[in-house]
Amino acid sequence: MLESEAPEHVAHYLSDALSAIENIEASLAAAGRSWQEIASCLDLPSGYGRVTRHLVRRIDRSRVTACDIDPQAVRFCAAEFGVEALRSRSDLRQVSFPRSYDLIFVGSLLTHLTPDEGLRMLEALVPLLNPEGQLIFTTQGASCLEHLSWYGEHFAAAEASFRQQIGESETAYVPYPGQPAYGITLHASDKLAGDITARLGDRVSLLRFAERGWDRHQDVWTYQLRAGAAQARTR
Repeated sequence: MLESEAPEHVAHYLSDALSAIENIEASLAAAGRSWQEIASCLDLPSGYGRVTRHLVRRIDRSRVTACDIDPQAVRFCAAEFGVEALRSRSDLRQVSFPRSYDLIFVGSLLTHLTPDEGLRMLEALVPLLNPEGQLIFTTQGASCLEHLSWYGEHFAAAEASFRQQIGESETAYVPYPGQPAYGITLHASDKLAGDITARLGDRVSLLRFAERGWDRHQDVWTYQLRAGAAQARTR
């Protein structure tokens, strides 16, 4: 797949994935854990394996689940990397996950969902965590207002709307043309942290936050499941 891309796109694809791995390693280290301790890992959305191809070099492929709403993408990941393939849905509560996970990586998904839908997604993923499991996800912060052109002319032209929304509610969402449920989302970090606490309570704790930590662009959040929350979930 990568051979058909321009060299600069391939280089960014690879550097972006390695930045994700570096952030995962930093989050594991913050909890005093290593790759060897990860018995199960969920990559959501996996796409065609941008991060998955690097995960299987660190975690046995039988322990990795590639999950995406695109059935062709998960079939590719299963065939190419030997991982477990799982078809996702827009509502994660409708997905039958085969196991619980020590590590869930959600790269660049809240960046496209409405703020409310993003919180619902996190709420659906937390019960899938093993005791002290980590949920790592990325968002786009208010600093992204300075380069809306990266997302295309449609979003650059919506700068006034983005700025007004951030000023009024500290979140902003502008959909893609003809796709009301999918667009570009910005979150002010303090507001999102407060929303997560309000939604998830004390089930998780913020272990690590790296502003623009993923490829010098997206904010990286790592929440860890509290042991007591895991026990309450299994009763």
